Amino acid sequence: MSLSDFSLSGKTALVVGARRNMGKAFALGLAEAGADVAITDANIESGQLEKVGEEISAMGRKSIALQTDISKKNEVEELLDSVIDSFGTIDILMNVAVMYHHKSLPDLNEETWDNLTDVNLKGYWLTMQAVAPIMIKQKSGSIINLTSRGGLKSHADKAMGNYAIMKAGIAMMTRQYCRYLGPHNVRVNAIAPSLVEWEQHPAEDRLNEQKSSKIKKQTSRQEHPSDLEKFEAWSTGPQNIPLGRVATFNEMANAAVFLASDASSMITGSPILVDGGWTAK
Repeated sequence: MSLSDFSLSGKTALVVGARRNMGKAFALGLAEAGADVAITDANIESGQLEKVGEEISAMGRKSIALQTDISKKNEVEELLDSVIDSFGTIDILMNVAVMYHHKSLPDLNEETWDNLTDVNLKGYWLTMQAVAPIMIKQKSGSIINLTSRGGLKSHADKAMGNYAIMKAGIAMMTRQYCRYLGPHNVRVNAIAPSLVEWEQHPAEDRLNEQKSSKIKKQTSRQEHPSDLEKFEAWSTGPQNIPLGRVATFNEMANAAVFLASDASSMITGSPILVDGGWTAK
């Protein structure tokens, strides 16, 4: 073994969904390992994506920040053209974009379902379809998709069922693509986290609204926790994780660097669990 196998020096990565949370952590982690990193997100108005690009540049790496709706084929193609124009190639594709809707499957309407699948499934498929010819031509590449332990095991929170289905689809898409691209020396893997620290949870505003509404309905005489309170304590508590804590952004980034590097040269088609043992319980 050589530590140089973990280096990404001389490689170019594209991170989709990089403006905050795990996407930001993955982008910075790949840059710290030596890669030049192109970053994209559907939302750039907040300025968060540009700040991530600035942090990458401060490490001495090349970076560009681009706005892309990955559910639209023409925008994905324009994204790839811009990255190739700036960097010449793409060695690593990191798909992190996610759309989240905390509502049970029977309560979803068709429009919401379509929006969820457009980003969480179609978007991943479009980016892989676009980058595959580039990696096939250069006879090398690493594609890493973000799935979830919820995509490998049914979710106890019924309102997370739609999320689990999307993540299960990403896990299977990862396995299928490894068969297509393996003969060309292109590896396709996934990272499956469980509870992770959050800079800002995608559903934070919605959860705050729910909690506010719940508090208003409670009376001072209520002695026993509601089912919602029991679930919140169960799902967010590290007592469910054998290691006894949630994962850090740095630990998630370490997994991405490993899968992107030559250190994992014989690993493909695998959803790598980074869940502190949650799935083993």
